[in-house]
Amino acid sequence: MKFIVTIITILLMSLGIFSVKNSQSRIVIEQISSPAYVKAIYSMPISFDPIKMNDGASLIFSELVYEGLLRFTEDYGVMPAIAESWSTSSDGRVLTFKIDPGAKFHNGEPITASDVKGSLSRNVGPESVVYKFYDVIDGAKNYFAGKSDEVRGLKVIDDSTIEIHLEKPFPPLLYVLAGGSAKILPTKLLNDKNFFEKPIGSGPYKVEEINDKEIHLKMFSGYHGNGPLIPRMVLELLSQEEAMAKASRGLVHDLSSWPMSGKEEVFKSGQDISSVVADTWIIGLNTRFPPFNRLENRRLFQQSIDTEKFRTTFYPDAKPAFGYIPPSFPGHESLKVNFLGAGARVPKEVVELYIPEELSRSQEMAYFFEGELKSKGWNVKVIPTKWEEMMKGYNGKTLGAFLVSMIVDYPDPEFLLNNFESINPDNFSGIKDSKIDELILSSRKTQDRIERQNFQLALAKRVNDLSLSVNLFHSRAHYWIHECVEGFKPNLLAVAYTDYRKVSFDEKCLKRGGLWNKK
Repeated sequence: MKFIVTIITILLMSLGIFSVKNSQSRIVIEQISSPAYVKAIYSMPISFDPIKMNDGASLIFSELVYEGLLRFTEDYGVMPAIAESWSTSSDGRVLTFKIDPGAKFHNGEPITASDVKGSLSRNVGPESVVYKFYDVIDGAKNYFAGKSDEVRGLKVIDDSTIEIHLEKPFPPLLYVLAGGSAKILPTKLLNDKNFFEKPIGSGPYKVEEINDKEIHLKMFSGYHGNGPLIPRMVLELLSQEEAMAKASRGLVHDLSSWPMSGKEEVFKSGQDISSVVADTWIIGLNTRFPPFNRLENRRLFQQSIDTEKFRTTFYPDAKPAFGYIPPSFPGHESLKVNFLGAGARVPKEVVELYIPEELSRSQEMAYFFEGELKSKGWNVKVIPTKWEEMMKGYNGKTLGAFLVSMIVDYPDPEFLLNNFESINPDNFSGIKDSKIDELILSSRKTQDRIERQNFQLALAKRVNDLSLSVNLFHSRAHYWIHECVEGFKPNLLAVAYTDYRKVSFDEKCLKRGGLWNKK
């Protein structure tokens, strides 16, 4: 695994993954005394509970307010967070974490190994939607099934030391523990049914207020690590059109939540920070319902959409997607696969395709997909839908087809391929394929790097052959950032993992006419 990550990092560095373009335009607005960094978000978090997070807005909140044992670096690595150090046994089955003695929750209480055990136990509890990423922990399966009262593999050694015992060695668990769902909460307080109305974490920011449109955050003065440079942040719910309009007037600092081409009008002012993203934009296909319960219909649907035309029309900087796995990961497809059966008869069932209403060109996209599909004989209805409603349908597995971005939350293709395991509660496709299940199990069992990579290659091919998604493009993101902002550096995994502790305002820029916002 270390080899794979190193190769990925070198490759991306060699490609020049980051570029910044500063506009010469100057936004002149009123200066006032108290700065707040305003980040526009396309949706309020679906959940404030880390074990229920599988959407970008929730993960953005998680990274700011909560903290786990580890954090991601900007280039696929991990670094200490609540854990000041960690070690792995010679057989790879026991991970030992020492908790930073200065780490505390927002209420001032110290973080103990019991909090770690209680929090990670929730990740393998019956309410968890991320259970499959943690089920390698010894005893997790019995705990999830209600057959035991505690997770055998989570062992408190003393207040500052916890051991995680695994059923078998699984190096990617370190990545999982750095992710947005592996956060440590004050477990003594979780019995309060109102805890998540104003949650307490241990991250760089603490919650001041949550309402229907905004989340107000304040720097946590007791943060144990390198604290944030900006005292206050606001996450503001806006459509992309609203967000760009506000940004052009200097009322928003950050439009990094949306895929943008860099050609939008708003880029005439501010900074264009460009970066590759480990993602694949897809139309997900749900095999639970006709016509997508039949392989030939899914293949025909794939062939009916000119994905290159879509990419060049809406996201010309993005890379073509010929498979489900993003570039630089084992299983990535660089050549288009031509399936048989292109002349099959189009099914008569109505296909409802849901796309996020918050995308700036969502209506144009709706016309595009309707035109493409109706011209091939499909009885299709494209429905722009608010993201929150789409996520309810996604989580409820009630959507037949839907436009989403599948983002890699940790640098291993298994993160995305796990989506198709039969028993995974987050299996959007509903596919139950014994070959997929066998390959996932084999990949998890082996510790040989080459052998594991071969299993992942076979797994990615199987997923592509089953036509479970229409693969549209791999992003090259253009993040609009206010001209007076310094230190914004996107993470290669996902925008949710941007380290906002390093972001600051250029005060000289502000004095020349930048924004001090009263939010």
